[in-house]
Amino acid sequence: MVHPGQVQDFCESAEQGEKDSVVFFCVTDEGGWIRYDLEAQNGNIEVTESSLQWENDSPEVYYYHEFEAASWDYTDKGYLFLEESRPAGYDGAPGQKAFRVKPLDQTCREAYQTYLASVGYERNNLLITDWTEQDSKELDFCDLYERLYRAKYGEIVPYEAKEGAEYHVPEEEIEEVLQSYFSFGRQTIRDHMKFQPESGTFLYRPRGRYDGGSPYGPYPEVTGYKELEDGTVQLTVEAVWEMEMLDCAMKSELVVRPMKDGSFQYVSNRVISREEGMTNFWYKPRLTEEEWNHYYGE
Repeated sequence: MVHPGQVQDFCESAEQGEKDSVVFFCVTDEGGWIRYDLEAQNGNIEVTESSLQWENDSPEVYYYHEFEAASWDYTDKGYLFLEESRPAGYDGAPGQKAFRVKPLDQTCREAYQTYLASVGYERNNLLITDWTEQDSKELDFCDLYERLYRAKYGEIVPYEAKEGAEYHVPEEEIEEVLQSYFSFGRQTIRDHMKFQPESGTFLYRPRGRYDGGSPYGPYPEVTGYKELEDGTVQLTVEAVWEMEMLDCAMKSELVVRPMKDGSFQYVSNRVISREEGMTNFWYKPRLTEEEWNHYYGE
């Protein structure tokens, strides 16, 4: 957040049960913004949320909503969490919102954009398991192929995610994607995926209803940056989970290798802590062969 002082003062006042108010804005990717008007009294926070977007080069109010925060928290790390209550049986988006009030170091922000923005925690286990270049058996290479294809080419994989679909993807396509971001050799990739030597293809099955996972998992932020003697960079990565109102659901150390041509390679990851009792339930492993045959086999 830019100029966070007023919001920090507001949070301190709210924690002490004092009456106070503050206004701040979140800029959207489309060039509009969301305005938040917060009013605190007796430890409670009233929230007015409104948004503006551009229509035919003219600003228009798109959304207006008021609610009392069912719960809220301002953490030592500098996150403000607000929760809007949801009725029983509600199956829409969760009511929690997270705002980083204390600004992150610019180097850490840039490292996130370079190394993590295109991968994150969604539908892959790069950041939630321990692995190295020498021991990568825990990584799901199909998940990484999907995420990194988009990072490399700016579009999703060219295979429709139909329920129960199977595709035979040329080996060069998958190897080109994975070897753009890892040092793994061809044999390692073949050992981790369903390689079919007779056709020179990999069997690829998009995720479906039975292994889709949750869309409401955490997002990563880089909180530490350290250049190592071998030329690699060690990043401290923390999982911010809006739905659970946690500013660090888990923490890992991800090592990356910047290359001379401006590209980079993922080198290793080590999980160093988790919130007590927390599991990676947002991530669901892909169906095993037996499970896939049970749901989709003839």
